Amino acid sequence: MKKEDLYKEIGLIDEDLIEAAGREKIKRTNLPKKWIAIAICLMIISSISTASLAAVYYKNQNAELYIRYLTTENIELMPVTQYDADKFLKALDSDNDEYIYIAINRLVESFNNQKMRKKALTKIKPFMQDDNGKIADAAAFAVDILSQKFQSPYVYKLADDSIIFTLFNNYSDYGSQNVLWRIKENRLETSVSFSTPSMYIKEIIPSPDRNLVAIVTNSNKSDFVEILNIEEGLGSPELIESARVKYGAQKELTTWIRMDHESYSYADHLVWKNNDTLEFRGSLSYEDTALIENVVVSYIVSRKELTVKKYGE
Repeated sequence: MKKEDLYKEIGLIDEDLIEAAGREKIKRTNLPKKWIAIAICLMIISSISTASLAAVYYKNQNAELYIRYLTTENIELMPVTQYDADKFLKALDSDNDEYIYIAINRLVESFNNQKMRKKALTKIKPFMQDDNGKIADAAAFAVDILSQKFQSPYVYKLADDSIIFTLFNNYSDYGSQNVLWRIKENRLETSVSFSTPSMYIKEIIPSPDRNLVAIVTNSNKSDFVEILNIEEGLGSPELIESARVKYGAQKELTTWIRMDHESYSYADHLVWKNNDTLEFRGSLSYEDTALIENVVVSYIVSRKELTVKKYGE
């Protein structure tokens, strides 16, 4: 095989370089063969270097950092801490009332583990007689759930035979933990976790047919109202802020929406007028709370229809 053919096979020299080398040989037949060989070697080295640089470039291009979405777990750089019931069982032996209160509530999460559920019941029952009212109430609720009686006033039964509830009931002056739990077909799961500024669950009000649930959440500055269809996994818009924007437009009031989503507005007297319509009184804030408008808000779920009228009109 000729040298030219060999170079073509390994793909290190292109046709132009080979032809150029040939012409150079014809023109300068008086050059020693060793110089021709050196020249060809240099061209081979040059070609190899170019190919290597190109390979490194494309490798770096393909290895470019790509992140589609960062979750809370991603940025911890560690596996998510799993629920550890034993830790909470041990905490019940503590002299710290806060630890005991937290442990009693968290042990409700052991519901799906029958063996652990029995252990938790045995350890929690004595606290039903505790001198600390908050601990006694928490123990009574935990026992009601773990023993599957579901008779507590903090348990809400829905049309699909599931139940919903919160933990840490009324632990704050503002309300309960902002997580809604659900038991369906003897399986406990998190139904809804609210984010700030919905820091507490203030009220849970099922519709008469128990297909829908009105949830009032709050911070220390604002109330928030949503209607949930737990079975379908659907929810309404947040109704207080929606009412504030709509009423502001009706009355030509300047309505700014804060970046922290605090509206400094409140709701009370929530009532289901029928299975499809929720009504409540609202105190809506405008002009940095310099103006408060008292209104009546009505929301028809099936029509997604929001009505806001001045209270007393």
